[in-house]
Amino acid sequence: MSESTLSPSGLRAKLQQLLLQLPPVQRADERLHQVEHDVLQNLKLRLEALDTPGELAGPPETLGQLLEVSMEQSQVQAQRMLVSQILAGLTADEARILAAFSDGSAFPMLTVYAGGRFTRGEVVYRHSSVGRAAGTQCGDMIGYYLHRLFERGWIMATGFEEAKRTEYELLEGDSGFRKALSQLQQHWPKLKPQRESVRFSPLGHLLWQQLVADGEADREEE
Repeated sequence: MSESTLSPSGLRAKLQQLLLQLPPVQRADERLHQVEHDVLQNLKLRLEALDTPGELAGPPETLGQLLEVSMEQSQVQAQRMLVSQILAGLTADEARILAAFSDGSAFPMLTVYAGGRFTRGEVVYRHSSVGRAAGTQCGDMIGYYLHRLFERGWIMATGFEEAKRTEYELLEGDSGFRKALSQLQQHWPKLKPQRESVRFSPLGHLLWQQLVADGEADREEE
């Protein structure tokens, strides 16, 4: 007499038969990975097909990709790519600082140099009132903002302005500047604070004009 299919032993035998019909776990994993790969590859091809000639859908992966795009770019597309890269390298506070320079204004700046008696040496620290005038949120980071903007060629240092002597004296009394000097007391070679001014560089003017022109073009399209 055969065992009932509803008995424990009968159910166990039925389950074993079903398991034997399934592919091995390794083969199932391989199929899953293949399906995933095919889906991602098709998605990539579809996104690439959506690229507008002369533009990139995302960050470039190779120099060759940039050179290929450059062969199809219009002047407008090249300008927008430039603007996109400029904006990607700025914080909101830095944008405020640049806006403060945009009318041609110069602001007092204290620059701490490391060098000998007759040499200026490298810049160790900068402090300026432009951050306060621009209304930056991270006022204690003005030295870092200035460092970044100098590195990118946005701004330049010019000489001491006698008409702003009182502003320099107030700047020298700022707690942030006094604290920085205190922390730099052990620096060697000897440090020399200098009164200077900071303003847009010629390149800074050009970049700002490009950003403004691009913003106006976007408003006209709307």
